[in-house]
Order: sequence, then C-alpha cells, then structure tokens
Amino acid sequence: KLDENNGLAPYFRDVIRDELKRWCKDHKNPATGEPYDLYEDGLKIFTTINPRMQTYAEEAVSKQMPYLQKVMSAQSSVRRGTVWKDHQNILESLMHNSERWQNMEDEGIPVAEIRKSFDQPVQMKVFAWNVNREKDTVMTPLDSIKYNHQMLQTGFMAMDPMSGAVKAWVGGIDFKTYKFDHVNINTKRQVGSSIKPLLYSDAIEDAGFTPETACKNEAQYFDGYGLVPAGGKCGGKGDTVNMATALAYSLNCASAYIMKQVTPKRFVSFLKNINIKSKLEPYPSICLGAVEISLYEMLWGYTMFPSGGFSTKPYYISRIEDKNGNVLARFDTERKEVISQNTAYTMCRMMQGTVDFGTALGLRDRLGISEMGGKTGTTNDNSDAWFLGYTPQILAGVWVGCDDRFIRLENGLGQGATAARPIWEYFMAKTMADKDLGLSRKAKFVQPE
Repeated sequence: KLDENNGLAPYFRDVIRDELKRWCKDHKNPATGEPYDLYEDGLKIFTTINPRMQTYAEEAVSKQMPYLQKVMSAQSSVRRGTVWKDHQNILESLMHNSERWQNMEDEGIPVAEIRKSFDQPVQMKVFAWNVNREKDTVMTPLDSIKYNHQMLQTGFMAMDPMSGAVKAWVGGIDFKTYKFDHVNINTKRQVGSSIKPLLYSDAIEDAGFTPETACKNEAQYFDGYGLVPAGGKCGGKGDTVNMATALAYSLNCASAYIMKQVTPKRFVSFLKNINIKSKLEPYPSICLGAVEISLYEMLWGYTMFPSGGFSTKPYYISRIEDKNGNVLARFDTERKEVISQNTAYTMCRMMQGTVDFGTALGLRDRLGISEMGGKTGTTNDNSDAWFLGYTPQILAGVWVGCDDRFIRLENGLGQGATAARPIWEYFMAKTMADKDLGLSRKAKFVQPE
C-alpha cells in the first residue's frame, strides 16, 4: 500500500502538496464557488519530474550516503559521544520538543520523572541503512536523539538549465524518518567555494577580467574587516596565478584578491540580480562562501552558465487540470539575461578546469563528456560539502552535511570533491547511459561569434 512515505520522490511530492494548497486557496471551483479542494475535486497535477532521472538520483544517494555514514559513526568523537560535550543545551531542547516529552507532560507526569525516563533503555525502531530503512534495537530515548542527529543528510536536484524544468529532487536520506527537505529555497546552508564561479562571472562582466588576468594569491586586507582569508593563510607564497587556475584549484587568496577588485557591495548587487533571494550582507568573506544560500537558489544562479547568460527559474509544476481535463493553470519558463553570452561561455570553459585537473580531477574523462563545467564547495571544518556541475543539457547540484553543523566528517572525506561529487557522478553516469533520456555526451556549449 502506497502512502506519503514511499513511492517515487516523496520529498518532492511533499513540496508540491504545500504549493498546491496555496494555489487552491487562491482559486475557486466554479461548480461550488468555493476554493478548490486538493483532495476532493479530482485535480490532475502535471509535474516536470522525470521518473528515470528521479530513480537514478535516489540510487545515487543510497549508494554514497551509507558509506559516508559508516565513516562518520566510526569517528572517535561520535563513537564516544564527545561530539555532544559542549552542546547539552541542544539535547535538552530536543528532549523538550520530542513527542515523548509532550505526551508525558500531557499526562501530568512531573518534569523530573520525564527527564529521568530519557535515560532508561526501551525497545524502539530507528533508521538504518538497510532494505527496510529501519532496525529494531534497545537504547535510551536520549541516545536515540543523538543517533538520529548524527545521521548525515543530503540534498540533490537536477534540472534543464534552458527551460528551468526540474527533473529530479531528493530532499534527504529517508522521508519516513527525516521529513526536513534540504533542497527547497527555505533551507539555507553555507555554500563554501561553490560561490566562486558567481564572483568570477561578476569580475569578467563588470571588472574587465579574463581567464588570463593575473591575480595575487595572497590574503587581502579589507577596511573594517581585517584579512581575508582570516589569519592570512593561503597555502601559497604570495605568488601570482591567472584567474582560470585560481578557479580550477579553488584558491581562497586569489578569490579574495578578485573580491577586492569587484568590491563586496557590487558583488552582493550582482547576486541579487541573478536571483539569489537569501539575505546578503556585503561582507568580504562572501567571496569564500561564508553566506547561507539554498541548493535551489545555487542551481538557479548556475543556470546562467550553460544557458548562455540567462538566469532561468527552476519550476516543477507544468500545468493543473480539473477532473474533466480543462486546463486551469500553466507554468512555464521564466528567464532573464543577467550576463553576456561571452561571459557565460568563458565561465563554462574555465569551470571545465575544475573537472579536468582541479578539485574534481578527472571527472569529465571518467564520464566521457565532451564539454562540462563544475565546482566543488567545502565550508569550515567540513560542515558542508557541495558539488554543482552541468553539461549543455543538464544541471545538477548536491549538498551533504549534518543538520547540526558541529557534527561533521573530520577528515578529507568531508570535502565537496569526496562527499558530494560521487552522488553527482553516479547520477550523471546513469543518466548519460540511458538512451531514452536523449542526453548527448558530445553536446557542446554555444560559442559566441
């Protein structure tokens, strides 16, 4: 029996349900004069999701995430519980907000007894990376809270960058246990170096940069803010690199240099123009991704590269019909030109450096794709891992991390190239191999005259 927890794309179905409820509230059924009822009026909802791509996306997540979780669970800080040492307040809050606490409180049980019950072992089912996505176990309710919050989460979305049609949407590791969606526009995470292509676009478009422009690979001083990166560490020796190399290897100091030329204020204005809706302050550290933006918005921003300079809004409902097949609403492509075709093409060529010899070394060769671009992203202490990439026909992005940022992969495995990129690569390999999807490995970006 199908329910809201299983079947294809449960996170996506939850998102469109909320959107359709809003639509129904604003539109009246002429037969009744009342707002449409989503469940009773026989509406037919047509979405842009491609079932085959959605299946590959869900497969990609279930292939990579158990491996990462095994490593995470074996870490000393997680295994011994020391990761919670300075976060007792969070545990207390989680206990107070739990269903168990609320139910016991409603029954009039004293607070001291309720708290004590969280330390007593009980039989329960918890999430597990097996066929049923659950296992029977015995643990204390407090330990179960820790266990659940130590699960790595992910968000994945794929779309057509030309039309904006969303093709695949995976909001987390298991909808039955974890309802929180990590793709939609309201879920913000620090984006790390995945923001750099947006900065470099602004530098080409507004500051006259080219791939060969020399950039100082040394920390930059900003009045009122001090050195960026903080502490002045660069990993280089104050050498000069061209902009293409700085992007391929994701050099922080060179990006700070570019930010200095562009200026934080102008960069924030640029981000708003390409439809980044999140709250943005003109801090110099934005150039390193010290800003919270959703995966949905990041893909929206990246559409300008493969689409020749047009920012294309992701959309996922194509039309709504009544029970008789009459079309009540249509939804279509929304685009606006935000950078020149020259800038877009230049960025596509530069971002190929990332997947050829840079931070995602060898990715293009492994996939056998003629032309593609991509960018890794990793935030401080590996709290967030990102990979966004595209061909001329498809754009997709991945985020991996824990909901609590202090719980994280403690080694190189937590970087964008090692945590997030494999999900993207698996999805793209399966998608490209599926002849029925009509994607070509030989497709090329349109080169301006």
